[in-house]
Amino acid sequence: MIRLKEVYKMHLLFINFTATATPEEFDTLVRGDAPTFAGIDGLVHKYFIFNHEEKTYGGCYLFESKEAMDAYKVGDIYNSIIDNPDWSNHLVRDYEVHAGASEIQNKLKGTNV
Repeated sequence: MIRLKEVYKMHLLFINFTATATPEEFDTLVRGDAPTFAGIDGLVHKYFIFNHEEKTYGGCYLFESKEAMDAYKVGDIYNSIIDNPDWSNHLVRDYEVHAGASEIQNKLKGTNV
C-alpha cells in the first residue's frame, strides 16, 4: 500500500485572465518572463497557457508545497499579474495534488514528477 507523504504535498495554482494580446505579443511576453519564474523558490514548473481564440491566458503552476504557493501569492510577481490593468476577469484556483495516485502513475510510467 502506498502512503501519502505528509511533509511534501505538492500544490497546483491556476491563474486565468482575459487580454487582447496577439499570439506574437503573448509569445514575446512569456519568453521574456520565463527566466523570472525559474527563480521562484518552491516552484517546480510553470506552464504558460493560452487560448488565442477566446483571448484567455494564464499559467498552471506546480509548487513543492502549500507554503511555497502561499509565499508566491503574497509576492510581487503574483501581484503584478493580478494588478495588471491590461488583464481582466482573473480566475485564481489552487489545488492539492493527490500524492498517492500520482505516485502510482509515476511508478507505472517510470517517472518521478
